[in-house]
Amino acid sequence: MSSPMENHQKRWNRRLLHTFWVVWVVSIVIECLYMLFVTAVPPDEFVGPYLLRPTALLLLVVLLADAGIRMLPKHHDYLLITASALFTLIVTAVHSTLDYLLFFLFFPVMVSILYFRYSILVYAISTAAFDLYTLYFINPNIHSRISTIEIVTMTVILGVYSGIAFFVLARGRELLQNLISSYESNQALQLRNMEMFKLAKTDYLTETYNHMAYHELVDKLVEEAEKGRLLLHLAVFDIDNFKSINDTYGHRAGDQVLRKVAEVARSKVGSHDFVARYGGEEFVILFTDLDFLAAYDTMEQIRRSIASTPHESLSGRSVTVSAGINRYVNGMGKEKFFQGADAALYDAKHSGKNRTSVSA
Repeated sequence: MSSPMENHQKRWNRRLLHTFWVVWVVSIVIECLYMLFVTAVPPDEFVGPYLLRPTALLLLVVLLADAGIRMLPKHHDYLLITASALFTLIVTAVHSTLDYLLFFLFFPVMVSILYFRYSILVYAISTAAFDLYTLYFINPNIHSRISTIEIVTMTVILGVYSGIAFFVLARGRELLQNLISSYESNQALQLRNMEMFKLAKTDYLTETYNHMAYHELVDKLVEEAEKGRLLLHLAVFDIDNFKSINDTYGHRAGDQVLRKVAEVARSKVGSHDFVARYGGEEFVILFTDLDFLAAYDTMEQIRRSIASTPHESLSGRSVTVSAGINRYVNGMGKEKFFQGADAALYDAKHSGKNRTSVSA
């Protein structure tokens, strides 16, 4: 899968190719206008060398560049710089009598800045210099009209262009680095905020939601249940005889029992259900996508699983839990919702423990 940076680069490559196509079309229009209104060369002598031949060559360069970045995507930058150098070389060679077009040879240097790489810029400067001296020594029109001092002057101008390009590139890379640093700092801050949010909502010992998070969740869920958007059930359970566990085995063993009980409960509920430590050895579960029988069966699975789980801290003994479960009905409100489940838990405790009772 392509990275975002690669996708951005592909878009810029396509834009650059579109620019080549536009220049190709504009060059045809300009040549036609030049033939009709400017040059004294007869049309039959002008069309071949000044219109058809350069147009075909420019078309070939664009097509090769397009095919090259498809087949050789890793070398797209050098291919497009080469294409821009050939583009300017062809246009300048065709109209060698127009001295100002020699400055068009610096076009690859401008294109190279898009890639934010010094190696690409150096390659572009090299191709621009190669084009300039190739035309000067091979094209007789240019060689006869451009003096040595003028070619030296153009070389100096190329150097100035290149220096400006280096400064622009350096400044761009500096801004990019600052942007990356700012982005990374922002990401780190977001991660810290997420960690702080998680710590604020999570019980450290059991890794379930804490008491405060439960109240925030139940407020929202009750509101949704009142609108008929979900089925809502609440189970309240706690560990039987937990005080004797702490007294006999110590608080460290008690903490390990709490952790294991919470782990079992989390493993049994669905992805849309919420387990929270209400306080001490008491836990609550909010079931949001189950009907009453399914919620009751899930609570029973949790109870039986806890009863069959040995604890090393208790010398291999298991613990039991008692639970009460309540179904939310319209107009009940969160207080009565909890009181009903808590009353059912009280009933389970006084009916022999290690059982799940249903709210009246």
